Amino acid sequence: MIEERRKDIRFPVMRNVGEPIVLKVAIDHKILSLPGFILNLSAGGMKIVTLGSQVSQLKEGIPFDLDLKIPNLSTHHIEGKIVRIKKGDKAKLHHSNDEWFLGLLFTKIKSTVAHEINRMAEDWSVCETKIQMSLPDICFRECSYWDLCEKNVKLPEEKNARQNKAAQR
Repeated sequence: MIEERRKDIRFPVMRNVGEPIVLKVAIDHKILSLPGFILNLSAGGMKIVTLGSQVSQLKEGIPFDLDLKIPNLSTHHIEGKIVRIKKGDKAKLHHSNDEWFLGLLFTKIKSTVAHEINRMAEDWSVCETKIQMSLPDICFRECSYWDLCEKNVKLPEEKNARQNKAAQR
């Protein structure tokens, strides 16, 4: 059996294409600001997709700093290190250096922020279990994952409100 390396539950942070983020790294005594999108998040780290050829300069183990801002959670100066760098399939196909997936490990994060992320992950996980078990009353407004959720089981009135808002754009 494969042993799980992660100690924290990861949950998706997609909301259409992901939540935007800027990763700050130091390369050759210069600070690079790499824009990207959060794909998933846990109290221990995250996976992001970033575009641009600057990423090809990165190496695993390089430290980073970022400010995290997702619905109902905002904090400054999370520190960590890059633990995985993978060129995207589209970049491979087109022989380019402009799509990268990064695995990030947090090494310094406020305990209150880690606690809130864990709470969101737990709510997401419970919801997934309820869906798999076909239980009624899956969704509830007090869910800490509520503002990121795009599941089909979300309360019907909320789903309709989101669809109406999207149609008005």
